[in-house]
Amino acid sequence: MNAESVNAASVNAASVNDRALRAMRRTRQAHRLGNIEWFDAAYRAYLVGIFGGGSLLWISSSIQDETVGAASAADVAAHAPSILGLLVAFVLLAGLRGGAQGGPVALEAADVMHVMLAPVDRRRALLRPALQRVRGSIFTGATAGAIVGQLAGRRLPGTLLAWAGGGALFGASVAMLWAGAALLAHTLITRSSRVPRWTATAIGFAVVAWQSAAVYFSFRDGSLQILGPVDAFGSLGLWGWRQHATDLIATGVGLMAVIAGLLLLSRISLEALARRSALVAQLRFAVTMQDLRTVILLRRQLNQEHARRNPWLHVRRSTEPASSPVKPATKSKAANRSRALTRAVHRRGWHGLLRFPATRLVRLSALAVGFGVLQAAVIRGTTPAVLGSALVAFVIGLEVMEPLSQEVDQPDRTDSFPVDRGELLARHLLAPTMALLPFAVIAGVAATLAIGSVDAIAPAAIFALPNLLAGATGGVVSIVRDAPDPFSADKQQSFVPPEMAGFGATIRLLWPIVVSAFGCSMVFILRVAVDNGGPLVGAAIRGAVGSLLLAVVVGYWVKVRDRIRRKFKAFMAEGRTQALGAR
Repeated sequence: MNAESVNAASVNAASVNDRALRAMRRTRQAHRLGNIEWFDAAYRAYLVGIFGGGSLLWISSSIQDETVGAASAADVAAHAPSILGLLVAFVLLAGLRGGAQGGPVALEAADVMHVMLAPVDRRRALLRPALQRVRGSIFTGATAGAIVGQLAGRRLPGTLLAWAGGGALFGASVAMLWAGAALLAHTLITRSSRVPRWTATAIGFAVVAWQSAAVYFSFRDGSLQILGPVDAFGSLGLWGWRQHATDLIATGVGLMAVIAGLLLLSRISLEALARRSALVAQLRFAVTMQDLRTVILLRRQLNQEHARRNPWLHVRRSTEPASSPVKPATKSKAANRSRALTRAVHRRGWHGLLRFPATRLVRLSALAVGFGVLQAAVIRGTTPAVLGSALVAFVIGLEVMEPLSQEVDQPDRTDSFPVDRGELLARHLLAPTMALLPFAVIAGVAATLAIGSVDAIAPAAIFALPNLLAGATGGVVSIVRDAPDPFSADKQQSFVPPEMAGFGATIRLLWPIVVSAFGCSMVFILRVAVDNGGPLVGAAIRGAVGSLLLAVVVGYWVKVRDRIRRKFKAFMAEGRTQALGAR
């Protein structure tokens, strides 16, 4: 058999394998979606489009923020490209880190076990899942960009349609950069035995540092200006206002990164695919069940984020010296037991917090910077920024309240203690509240720099920690709400219509974010003082008092939640008993 016959046979076998793979995936998709009627799918899309899009447009149109002046518009034109570029730099860092840790492609277990080990070209087998991943990222980025763009168009020059289109182009370009960076980091670093994985993180941090320097020098009046590595992406974000043809370089860079990553798909690690397939399947199930705590834990496993073996600092056991005076007899045993419980819980909470890995601390610091900048944007007149700050504070609360989450995750041990569960959970709030202090300082510094006035230093110092604590209370509500109910001996099925059940699930999911939004809305007190020329320090004190009151109310709710539920269940049971006796 000559060489031409061998080549023809190999080409024929490859085409047969490709057709078989496509037929298998079509059959699996048909089996999976066979029970879904097209009318039901269209009805769901209709509901999402009408209620989601309609609600967004209604909320956006109800916000009557004033259009910025000429001076503020000039500042935006001068500084926005570098600031948006810093956001893009963090997205690039996330893509590089995710790719070095095995992302972004995730296959089903059947594909990993059978397709990847079959005599099929690996790049062809992975091309469709990779394209689906890139397509989903582009759609998400374009949607988010269009939403933010039409909100920005209500205050900046330009039409809403132009801002929505420019924001969609910016979001799609950033999404392509993220996906391409993740694919390249996986194929060039994960599969290489000579290049360590921390190289991807080092490259990402170098880009962030360079772009941070560009942001810093853009605010200086000196002649020294630094061009950031991703300033083109930031300038693309202003296309709703003005269009520069050179900004399309950013879109080209993102597209080329995606194409290069797709060409190198054959180098994807099979071990990483096998590991991610199991975790992603669990993650999708947890999202379906709205188990937010499990979603967070699985995301940490996907990112290979583990607690430190040795804490950053060692917490000594608090013991009373032998020469301490005898306590008065008036001190009851209950009070002594309460103090001992507080010390033990406080020490245990710090043991968990001091084992946070460096990646989580960096992520929390970045979130704190974003929180401070968004709160400063609210003070300067951008009302929708309060929703963004609420989401950021909610995520910070979920991260910092790790001791409370760990207690909730082990209900059997918690219920075995001779202590009321509400008392125990409430004491777990002390250490995380103190741990918020450094992130509050970061948020206050970021807000002061964003406002650009030394008069904001004192209000930021007063208001930063209470405001961040109030925003984080949504995370506390979410964690405690998901705790198992120890008082329900039997699970009674409630016959509720599907429409009402879906509405109730949505309210249950959004309620913690509403609490965070209420806590972050205390910043409007400072905004009113700025608009009316009132004393900023007094406004900061009033806002801090309101934030602390919300935090105290949430802490008290954590303490008495089980008691209220116990009394309510007893009241309902007594009512049912009396109704049966009357019959």
